[in-house]
Amino acid sequence: MKVVQLDLPLPPSANVIWRVNRRTGKPYLNPRYTKWKKAALASMWPQKPAGGFSHFPGAFEVHMTLPLKLRPDPDNLWKPLLDFLQSPAGIIANDKHSQASSQSRSSEIPKGYLRVHVYETKEAA
Repeated sequence: MKVVQLDLPLPPSANVIWRVNRRTGKPYLNPRYTKWKKAALASMWPQKPAGGFSHFPGAFEVHMTLPLKLRPDPDNLWKPLLDFLQSPAGIIANDKHSQASSQSRSSEIPKGYLRVHVYETKEAA
């Protein structure tokens, strides 16, 4: 069974991914979100296993382990995390293939970080 484990900085809340230009009314990506994606990508490469990261073209399960004390609502961390795992990380093909997601908290996870596990799974019948 394929498994990927990554320790990443905590993403910003899904509530702040998009901003709206007050003058034009057009949406744009929050610079805080794009900065996080660059930091997460940089933190990913030192964790790269020999042979590279596994890719999940289809069904997968994901587990997120968070620090014991956490300011943002954990539900709002899923969207940016899954989007990151799709692009730019290239671990999953599309978050629509997620078969299950779970989360837990641990004293092993330092403040400001999370650990994510992606597991290969069978397509739901």
